[in-house]
Amino acid sequence: MQEHIELETLASELEDDLVDRYGLMLGSTALWRELGYASHEAFRKAKQRGRIEVPLFDVPNRRGSFALSKEVATWIAKQRFATPKQAEAMLKGVQ
Repeated sequence: MQEHIELETLASELEDDLVDRYGLMLGSTALWRELGYASHEAFRKAKQRGRIEVPLFDVPNRRGSFALSKEVATWIAKQRFATPKQAEAMLKGVQ
């Protein structure tokens, strides 16, 4: 229960940050960076193979793929809480 609240709080904070930087939608250039890909080419290949875990969509008369800031923020937050024991150990090492 507590972890769920922390996940929602983190996702909300990340969403605010992403919206401030990119607006409600992230385009391909922002997406590959925010999702942690090493390059646009790596992102393109992952998309081609169906390995992008965030829902992507096209916008008429625009190049590339787009995703909602909210969905990207939620995905990032879920990655943070995916392995709680590892995350706790990392945090203890930082403090």
